[in-house]
Amino acid sequence: MAKTTARIQIRQIAERVGLSQSTVSIVLNGRGDEMRISKESQRRIREAAKEMNYQPNIYARRLRRAGAEKQAGQIVCVFWNETSAEDAMIQYFKGLSRAVEKNGYGVEFMVKLFKTGRLSELRDSMTLLKYNGILIVGASQTDLDYLAQEDLDIPIVVNRPSDKYTSVYMDAYEVGAECARMFSKKGFRTAGMMSAQLPTVGMGLRELGFLNGCRSLGIDVREEWVMRGENTDMQTGYEYASRFCAMEERPAGVFIMQESLTLGAMMYFKGSKVRIPEDLALVSFGLTPILKHMTPSVTMIGVSMADTGETAIDILMTVIKNNIKMPISKLLPFKCECGDSFRPDGGEETAWPVQGKE
Repeated sequence: MAKTTARIQIRQIAERVGLSQSTVSIVLNGRGDEMRISKESQRRIREAAKEMNYQPNIYARRLRRAGAEKQAGQIVCVFWNETSAEDAMIQYFKGLSRAVEKNGYGVEFMVKLFKTGRLSELRDSMTLLKYNGILIVGASQTDLDYLAQEDLDIPIVVNRPSDKYTSVYMDAYEVGAECARMFSKKGFRTAGMMSAQLPTVGMGLRELGFLNGCRSLGIDVREEWVMRGENTDMQTGYEYASRFCAMEERPAGVFIMQESLTLGAMMYFKGSKVRIPEDLALVSFGLTPILKHMTPSVTMIGVSMADTGETAIDILMTVIKNNIKMPISKLLPFKCECGDSFRPDGGEETAWPVQGKE
C-alpha cells in the first residue's frame, strides 16, 4: 500500500534512489537542469517521488519564502504561446474567472509565456512542486511531440487533441472546411486567405481545411490571393488589405486566420474604395467581441476563448479533485456569428452552432 503523503519525506526518497537529500530537493524543486544534475538522476528521483505518492505542500513552501498568509485552494499556471492575440488571452481569462465564480473554486492563477516550438524550455516548471495543475494554450506540433515523450507528474490540459494528456479543443480542420462551404453556398467561385507562416497546429489545420474545401467545391484560390507572413499583428493585416485593394482582380471572399489580422485589415478597408462586402466579403476566425462593433461588423467562425477557458479549468479541477489519471478529451462545437462583412445564405440569425466532428 502506498504511504500517505504526510509521511513521505525527501529523506525517504533520497534513501530509495541512493542520492543525497540536497540533490533530491533540487530536482523536486524544478532546478535539476540549472544545477546540472544528470537527466538519469532526475528521472530516477521523479519516478520514485511518483511511486511513493509524494505530494509537496505548495502553499507551505510559499509561506516560507514570502511570509504570506496561507490561502486555501490550488495554484494553476497557464502556459501561453506569446504569439497568440492579446484579446484571446483576455477572453480566455474571463472564462477562467467565470468558472471560478460559478463553482467557487479556490484557485490562484499564474502565467508563463513560451515561444512556438520551445515549450520544452519550461520543463522545470512542469511539476507538482511548482503548481497543482497546468493549462497549455497555443502548443505547436513540436511542443505536442515534446509533451508526448515526457512522463510528467502534474495534471495538464492542452488545447489540442492528445492521446496522453487531457485536452479541450475544437476541430480546426472542420472550421476551415465550413468557411469554404459557406462561400460555396453563397455562389462564390473565387476565394483568398490571410494567414501566417507559423508552425501552430490550429492555424495549419484551418488552412488545410479551407484550401481542401475550396478545391473540392470548385472554388479557385489563386496563389496571389493567399497571403502569409511571419507575423499576425494588426500592421500585417493592414498591409495585406492594401495589397488586395491594389489588385485589378480580387476574389469574391477572403478567410482571415487571426483576429489581429482582421482588425488591421478592417482599418485599411474603412478608408479605401473597396466596399465590404459588396466588393470583397470577409470571414474571420475567432469569436472576438470587438469585431462585432466594427463598421461593417465582421462575420466570425470559431469557438469563444471564454468558453474554452471555462471548460478547461472545469475539467482540470475535476481531474485534480478526483485524482484522475486517464486523459479526458472534450471537443467543443464551433459556431458562426453573422456580421455585415459576409451574409451566408440562411444566415439571418446572429449566431448558430456548427457541430464539429466527434
